[in-house]
Amino acid sequence: MHQSVTLRRATLSTALKLVLASGLVCSTLATAADLGREVLATGDGWGSYGPGVTGGSAASDSHIYVVNTWQELRTALGGTSAQNQTTPRIIYVKGKINAMERAEGGGLLTCDDIAEQVQVPGSAQTFSMEDFIEHFDPAGAWGMVAPEGPLEEARVAATKLQTKQIQQRFGSNVTLIGVGKDAHIIGAHLLVKEVSNVIIRNLHISDAYDCFPEWDPTDGSAGNWNSLYDNISLMTVEHAWVDHVTLDDGDHPRQSLPKVYGRTFQVHDGLLDITHSSNYVTASFSIFGDHDKVNLIGSSDSRLVDRDKLKVTMHHNHWVNPGQRAPRVRFGQVDVYNNYSQILAAADFTSMWGVGFESAIYAEKNVIELASGIAANKVIKRYGGQHIFTEGNLVNGSPVDLLAVYNASVSAADQLTSNVGWAPTLRLQVNNVNDVKGIVTSQSGSGKLDSDHP
Repeated sequence: MHQSVTLRRATLSTALKLVLASGLVCSTLATAADLGREVLATGDGWGSYGPGVTGGSAASDSHIYVVNTWQELRTALGGTSAQNQTTPRIIYVKGKINAMERAEGGGLLTCDDIAEQVQVPGSAQTFSMEDFIEHFDPAGAWGMVAPEGPLEEARVAATKLQTKQIQQRFGSNVTLIGVGKDAHIIGAHLLVKEVSNVIIRNLHISDAYDCFPEWDPTDGSAGNWNSLYDNISLMTVEHAWVDHVTLDDGDHPRQSLPKVYGRTFQVHDGLLDITHSSNYVTASFSIFGDHDKVNLIGSSDSRLVDRDKLKVTMHHNHWVNPGQRAPRVRFGQVDVYNNYSQILAAADFTSMWGVGFESAIYAEKNVIELASGIAANKVIKRYGGQHIFTEGNLVNGSPVDLLAVYNASVSAADQLTSNVGWAPTLRLQVNNVNDVKGIVTSQSGSGKLDSDHP
């Protein structure tokens, strides 16, 4: 019988012990067999500011876990009280884990299995999304009015059950790392909230699928379906490192989603969102797969407490066909350099760099490939912000002054300035822009690290 959580003895190599004892840190130690002990290098982006990110590197043998089921992973993270845990821990993920695994075993839950646990108030019927969609059809008697009443109450109740099933919190001082090339978490919402010092590396994380998205007829001119779950959410977090992860929509790519009420039945939110005063984050060498709303940094213009927060570095990442938000920023000083972005279809694309309220994006030496029909002025979109610095970027193989191109396409009132008020200093290696595509495509994403566990 497989134990719920397998504890494995950790032994540091002599070289790694000496490095840690000396106070030095490194992002990659070729001689270290145990990536769970690695910490973010000094100078490697905003995450390295101050105390940096050490995650669970100081974990004792009794707080090292190897997991290969959803329940094992949840237990290792601390279960329902994970957010209260501060003891350093390292969690190694082996193989494929699905967040819809039944706690008692026996396969995977479906959306219908969850819905059938909810009775519609005042009715003998159990809830179904099909009944909800039929009842609130804006083309019918209900009209363009926000849902309310028993069916909406049942949808909210079903959402709470799904959240209980797939959402997992983290504690502070945690390293979550995949083992080998096939560590894969499916259907989970990994919520890193109100904690500090977290590392997530070498994991493929897919398809945080919302079974019961919310219909909001007031969202835009024609309404929208809005989903609740990100693959990874960083909320009110200080000092985090997300590295060599692959994030995508798994078996439910956005092009496959149906239209309901004439709008995309959106079952995903962000891939990696960094919000609610989170600060000092480095996201590196990762793949953001084909997705619409990819990276939101800062959640609301009205959250003035976010001022002087949301300091994020994104480098050597690969955006594959982003729809928008790559990233979209409010407030933060966000360093975006040496990344590679492929926009594969004009129909899927809105913009990349969203210049939001009081944001200060520094975008340098990135490589962008735009599909036919997409003009370079579409890379930047203004969302109430005023500043973005762009320099040394390639678009379809040629140097392009993206700020100048954007400003030439809009009225004087909508133009942006390059005076962002800061310049990055926390960078380990800025590669020649001509080398970026090769480096990113060969080195980014999960399964690229030699991640044997002890």
